[in-house]
Amino acid sequence: MNSYSSALDMFNAASKEAPTFDFTGVIHSFNERNALIETDLFDEKSLKYYAKKNCGMEVTEEEKKLFETEYRGGSQGDYSIEMNKKINNVVESLVKFPSSKRAVIMMNNKWWLHEDTDEAKCCRELHFRLTPSELSNSKWKISCTGIFRAQAVDIMPKNFYFVYNIMEVIRQKISHSLKYEIEMGSYTHFVTILVATRYD
Repeated sequence: MNSYSSALDMFNAASKEAPTFDFTGVIHSFNERNALIETDLFDEKSLKYYAKKNCGMEVTEEEKKLFETEYRGGSQGDYSIEMNKKINNVVESLVKFPSSKRAVIMMNNKWWLHEDTDEAKCCRELHFRLTPSELSNSKWKISCTGIFRAQAVDIMPKNFYFVYNIMEVIRQKISHSLKYEIEMGSYTHFVTILVATRYD
């Protein structure tokens, strides 16, 4: 698997490889600085809006009008449904069972027909895990693997920044429950079908 220093590096590699199948890459030390990519389609404010919304946080109608477009994701790219419950389930799983293999967020809430575009979420699942930290002041680090049925390269910035933010929300909640800080770990991106744009 290819290793990248940042989301931008993986984005640039994906731009060269698309279209392709089974695109994978890992960023071993994921943080806000290397997760954020600004493009003509997504500036920092729009990335922060989508991350906030898809992490289950409240957004205003004014924000929706300002930032949401069908091409940026529309209903297909809306992962916010019951997200707070899904996050809390992951947190509880990892707090009670640090070696849990069930700390998974599924983006769909029901079985869906292939013709149902709104439910044809590109991101299918996010798998979270705790592994021992190499730092002396932290026992655990949290890492994530994202499973995407399809990924348009020009939408990648939104996905990377969303994953970073949901990892950070979960990291903070686990740290609060355990009463000590856990570290941010890696992010692995797995895409079954990689294309250049949503029109491909």
